[in-house]
Amino acid sequence: MRRFARGVNGVFVVDKPQGITSYDVVRTVKRVMPGVKIGYLGTLDPLATGVLPILLGEGTKLVPYLEAGTKTYEADLHLGVTTDTQDREGRILQSVDVGDYDLSPQKVEAVIQQFKGRIMQLPPMYSALKQNGEPLYKLARRGEAVQRAPREVEIYELQATEIAPPSLHLHIECSKGTYIRTMAHDIGEQLGCGAHLAELRRIRSGPFCLEDALTLDDIERLLNTGELQGRILTLSQAMGFLPAVEVGDADAFHVHNGQTVILEDLPHRSEENERVVRVLTKKGGGLVAVGGIQRGKEGLMLKPLRVFHDALFTKAPPCDKDMIDKMTRTIADQGGR
Repeated sequence: MRRFARGVNGVFVVDKPQGITSYDVVRTVKRVMPGVKIGYLGTLDPLATGVLPILLGEGTKLVPYLEAGTKTYEADLHLGVTTDTQDREGRILQSVDVGDYDLSPQKVEAVIQQFKGRIMQLPPMYSALKQNGEPLYKLARRGEAVQRAPREVEIYELQATEIAPPSLHLHIECSKGTYIRTMAHDIGEQLGCGAHLAELRRIRSGPFCLEDALTLDDIERLLNTGELQGRILTLSQAMGFLPAVEVGDADAFHVHNGQTVILEDLPHRSEENERVVRVLTKKGGGLVAVGGIQRGKEGLMLKPLRVFHDALFTKAPPCDKDMIDKMTRTIADQGGR
């Protein structure tokens, strides 16, 4: 297998296969991209498949802006059987005959309505959440149970797309931090028969969807044909949900160094006030920063919130006449100090 060049920044989407962890995917990518810093968004359990965004280089800085995006899942619940992990990989705790329970479409719809909107979830013991620095799943494997605080999550959309007991298929759109297997368990409790998560596929994570995802075999094939680079989204593309503000070389240099600049050539429209934007270079469109626009005494001010070494900003741009004039005025304003 060929190896990828160093110094790449961006995001690409993997269709995670079943039976491996999210970090197993990262390890595979690291083997073909040695020296590249790699991260991912939204852990998927080994049981789960689907969209796993992989962040490369400076792309790892995008996590705070991408992780809050809506997640979309297709889930299969097995009714009548509960497990200690709340999914099919756990030890069976109870099994009942679903024929003894009302699992009519009307009953199922009434129950799932209770799980829409903002709800409280109790994180499962078999999770990566930590208690005194130790993951809960390690405590669970030792037979220990500890108190966990319920957490608020939001379920934007929840539909029963197929009801065929003991199977129940759900379409779910939810906020980050939602445990789908816990939802499966809780829905089973409300139906009276119990349930566990049998299959899970993530079809969207924020702006990234399954249609853009690569299998691990795809990655190897595209790497060997030299086409993988073309499937990597630039940082600007990955942040395309934010409005763009383009700046020239001088302002790009100042923003990259954490300095607030005046947006002299941006129309002073009231709707631009207090907006978060992606700051791009006029030449090349590289991502300089994620910034916030605020109205100041001198007009609209652009304050960098997070800067990126994605374009050619590790060195100062050439000192053209406009930049020299700005520097001269700054020195004059400071009284020549």
